Amino acid sequence: MKLRNKFMPAMLMLGVVAFSSCDKQENESIQPELEQGVISHIMADSAELTSYNFAGKQLSQVNHFDVETGDLESYEKYQRDSKGRIVKSSTYAGGSNTLLSEQNFTFNTNGELTKSNMAYYSGSKLEYTAYATYEYDSNKKLEKKSIFEGEDKADQEKLKSYTKYEVLPNGNYTQEKQYVIDDNNEAKLFSTTTNSFDSSVNPFLSFAEPGAASSPNNLVASSTVVHNSKKTYKYSYTYTYDERGYPLTQTAVSPNGKSQTFKYLYSN
Repeated sequence: MKLRNKFMPAMLMLGVVAFSSCDKQENESIQPELEQGVISHIMADSAELTSYNFAGKQLSQVNHFDVETGDLESYEKYQRDSKGRIVKSSTYAGGSNTLLSEQNFTFNTNGELTKSNMAYYSGSKLEYTAYATYEYDSNKKLEKKSIFEGEDKADQEKLKSYTKYEVLPNGNYTQEKQYVIDDNNEAKLFSTTTNSFDSSVNPFLSFAEPGAASSPNNLVASSTVVHNSKKTYKYSYTYTYDERGYPLTQTAVSPNGKSQTFKYLYSN
């Protein structure tokens, strides 16, 4: 398990997530009550990739499937507080239901996320811990996310990296700059990602985990420059839409020119 890779920049953010129960018992105990227009499944090459599961109107679980075998690879479950905010997310292996990771989220009195504590497991053994802090601009948009290695204790703090965000007045995150702390405790610019968007509704916006730089519109292009290697990775995305302007399909083209199309299914 390459846990530290979780703190490197994501080169491809499809936002393709979906939720459903992981076994028969959970399917019977949770009766989805989906609003019209809520995304319910993502298909890849006519096979199920992910699917949403709801408890009432609240997203409760996301399952990830192997598109070739149809097997459940992993799933995330969410716990919420009395205000409906996600306060804990847990990731499990699909076959064994073994806990892989946990995140606990803390909010301030203004309802802003201030901290998330993370733990990663290998089998039943705790392998790595970290936590993140969050800062916001005057419009309550995410401005900075900092990652610390170790437990949330003052004598163990060790800043590993941080990301700064630029956001447009419409809420779209147009640029992300990730800095990595080197052995001399100096921040070095690791990568710069520049994004552009369409003007249609992003159906994943309301399902984003706390602390995610999720935009209200759909990503159409993303370019990441890795400054140390001076390499640039470019992705493009095109969509078809329904009469409401919601995306029906997304075709993603990776830097090597490979193209893949995903189909979005909605509850209506």
